[in-house]
Amino acid sequence: MNEISAVTIAICASALICTLVMNFVSDGGTRKIINIVLGAFVICSMIIPVKNLVTGISNSPAEITAPEELTATADEAYSKQIVSQTRANLESALKDLLLQNNIEISSCEIILSLTDENSIIISSISIYINQEYTQYADTIDEIVFQNFSVHPNIYNQTE
Repeated sequence: MNEISAVTIAICASALICTLVMNFVSDGGTRKIINIVLGAFVICSMIIPVKNLVTGISNSPAEITAPEELTATADEAYSKQIVSQTRANLESALKDLLLQNNIEISSCEIILSLTDENSIIISSISIYINQEYTQYADTIDEIVFQNFSVHPNIYNQTE
């Protein structure tokens, strides 16, 4: 019902504007041109709200996705890319650090978070080791804590 009242208001407003403009125009050739221009204006002001009304009715709200959900801003995309690259670099550095201490891990996963000040912090570190490196769990914990200031979650991985 709001759409119909919006159409009505738009048509009335355009007719009122046209009437005011016509009162200020003198008779003659200019008046004929103004009549044509204002006629086109009234027709457009009637067609556009009706077109919007028809297209608004044909699209159900359940099918429409908000633009914010479809696209991320350039800043958000850049932040995600930086976090992703930082995570990959830290995981590679962790693997290399443990290899320097003769500890080979199966894989590792570092979860990063952004703070309100746009700082990146390490939320958690998960390290997956084979059965043969279980005895080095305390050493792994110590090395990771010294270098990353986070105690890792160490999981034994069965082959």
